Amino acid sequence: MSSKTIELNFLGQVLRLNCPEEQHDSLREAAKLLDSRVTEMKDRTGILQVEKALAIVALNLSFELLQEQHKTHKTENVLQNQIEQLTRSLESISASTPTQQASYSID
Repeated sequence: MSSKTIELNFLGQVLRLNCPEEQHDSLREAAKLLDSRVTEMKDRTGILQVEKALAIVALNLSFELLQEQHKTHKTENVLQNQIEQLTRSLESISASTPTQQASYSID
């Protein structure tokens, strides 16, 4: 992956970053989302300092990320348990079913 420079307008500033070209659209979307959340936080709370609003938004995003990671981990555990149950069931069925072997006769 080769990196290319991308220009982002973010919180009234122009940021120039290097990242793989195939990630440019996602990075633009992330910057737009973050900018929107900071603006919303400032409007909703009356906070004037961008740094303070940005810190609160960063904390909120970190919290949301942790919540999603916990949900993912819980789902992975449930799926792993179901796989183990299915494996045990299949092994039990396999052990209790007589093996049929093909018999051939030459006439």
